[in-house]
Amino acid sequence: MILYFTGTGNTRFVAEYIADHVCDECVDLGEILKYKRPLRFNSVKPFVFCAPIYAWRFPKLIEKVVSSAELTGSEQIYFVATMDSQTGNFESVLEKLAYAKDMAYMGACGVPMPNNYIVGSELPTAEEAEARINASLPLMKNLSECIMKGSMIDKYDNTPFAGIASGALNSAFNRFFISSGKFTVSDECISCGNCEALCPVNNIRLSSDGIPQFDRYCLNCYSCVNRCPNSAINIGKRTVGRRRYVCPEYKQWKSEGKITE
Repeated sequence: MILYFTGTGNTRFVAEYIADHVCDECVDLGEILKYKRPLRFNSVKPFVFCAPIYAWRFPKLIEKVVSSAELTGSEQIYFVATMDSQTGNFESVLEKLAYAKDMAYMGACGVPMPNNYIVGSELPTAEEAEARINASLPLMKNLSECIMKGSMIDKYDNTPFAGIASGALNSAFNRFFISSGKFTVSDECISCGNCEALCPVNNIRLSSDGIPQFDRYCLNCYSCVNRCPNSAINIGKRTVGRRRYVCPEYKQWKSEGKITE
């Protein structure tokens, strides 16, 4: 069973690729969380948790999901991350979580995908994003083959001072940067409700006049920012006028012949 969390679609693309190549089902953890469904999963095949890297680790919420989920059937668990370039030592935390659940830790690996951190830098053009995804297809294929065979997977990226990055820096990121306090909504908002529907933690509600209101449970997945049809949601002035990014759909790529093996 492939269980994934995604904001802009990068992780869903990788999860659906793996699911397609190992002939397994995909489960959207964002939907499970949004509708407060039980975290109970049964699978004959290995469990594969897929999530983006947030400051050199899986999002805190997804680590909690891994820790608290009731997993029955298979005793093997893999972890696949989507990243810009580095995963820190995210695998050490996940390995401990796997052993705490009395499951066989089968390894962890990061897959480079288009940059989607809109606060930090300019996001890629469609052409740049496509090139980045294409470059990672062989790695997705390799991971799928390992999972199919029940072999261990290993990450290949290296992060300078990985322990500090996934430790103190990650803690500071979660404490001081995870917030929707600076989110703004411009007059371009058409009250479509797309942001409210997409938010995996129900942090967004439309007011009586149709304007998005933000609570204090934000994960900073930036799905609302990137998927707003009018680019009406911004983080202060830092994202005004900046390009948005949403990952192409895996199924569309496959139907167009872009997935050749």
